[in-house]
Amino acid sequence: MAETVVCSREANMAKRLPGFFICCLILGLCVTFWGCGSGSHFCGDCCAAACPALGSPFLYATTTSNQILGFSIASSGALTPIASTPGPANSPSIAGAGWGLLFADNPSNQVVGESQDIQSGLLTAVPGSPFSLGSVSGGPNSIMIGPNNGNFYATEPDGTIVGYAISGNVPSVPLTGSPYAAGIAPSQMAFAQLPSSSSATYTLYASDSGDPNGGILAFTIALDGSLSPIAGSPFPTAPNAGPSYLLNGENNAGSQFLFVSLSNAGQIAGFSIDNTTGGLTPVPGSPFTAGKGPGTLLGSRTADQLFVINTGDHTVEAFSVATNGTLQPLGSPVAVGTASGGMAYRPQSAESSSQLYTADTAAGSIEIVNVDNSTGAMSAGGTVSTSSPPLQLVIDQFPFVFQ
Repeated sequence: MAETVVCSREANMAKRLPGFFICCLILGLCVTFWGCGSGSHFCGDCCAAACPALGSPFLYATTTSNQILGFSIASSGALTPIASTPGPANSPSIAGAGWGLLFADNPSNQVVGESQDIQSGLLTAVPGSPFSLGSVSGGPNSIMIGPNNGNFYATEPDGTIVGYAISGNVPSVPLTGSPYAAGIAPSQMAFAQLPSSSSATYTLYASDSGDPNGGILAFTIALDGSLSPIAGSPFPTAPNAGPSYLLNGENNAGSQFLFVSLSNAGQIAGFSIDNTTGGLTPVPGSPFTAGKGPGTLLGSRTADQLFVINTGDHTVEAFSVATNGTLQPLGSPVAVGTASGGMAYRPQSAESSSQLYTADTAAGSIEIVNVDNSTGAMSAGGTVSTSSPPLQLVIDQFPFVFQ
């Protein structure tokens, strides 16, 4: 089945150390980016620009073989291979933590932890890795580190989400009430912060690919990390839409949105997030047509632009995001070989352009797209061959992760 991949100009960023929250606040720039204080952050760009000595950026790729590929990233966006690391084959999901990266081992229902040397980029297995998530086979589908790096969540194919507290750099202690009932087949996840709430600070959203109404599961996250359903959950998208990847963020006006890929429809559903309850309301015009062929895969975004990989014709196209969350096509598509895997975006405010990296599993390469920082215009940035076909991508620049 063809699939469309959506990404944007500044990627699902996870804050890696609490101290850099202060960095962003002092600079006073984070309020201009999506997602500051939510599960996806843009604070990394302003802080990294202010503290360039924190570490070089590295791109990592899961592969179809038992290895994780690594690349150093030059200021031009060019990639140079570093030594690969043993890892799970066909890992479907990567999560960033304050000390390194976690990789989903789907066939074994385990999580592999790797610490990162911030100078060389080399990865080393952490003590206690891999960590088992239980007896369910064929999972996890996706993994995420929760707010403040204290908790870990994974969607399982048995209709649950498991939650663990992180201890010793691996998920180790089950959260209260885990596993949590999560529809039929929960897939991808996203977090958001509720600035107007008097009780729940954060929410977790998960797509349910098995829901006949295309449901989006919504939970509040308690102080102990436990999950409770939000009134109205699951929120429908479209019949038999097959929702998968999610992304969320906040614009300059304080409005929060959740975008959902509808894998069976070639569309993107958009929701406004209630800043008090976490409930979801469709944005005007949702769902939006995206790309050629059925299916969409969401990556990351900025306050005004989304990028989409059309795996029907293997091009990247852009969409503008209005203040109310509606999407409109923007500019001309750019060819990206036969890319249909994951993607990662590295914002570079100090340069004339930023880079979008896409995984071309079929060709065994990574396609690079340059994005003009002034106009948002895209252009081909070259192809880098890989020693094994890449699947999912992540950029790690201590202390931030970009996807």
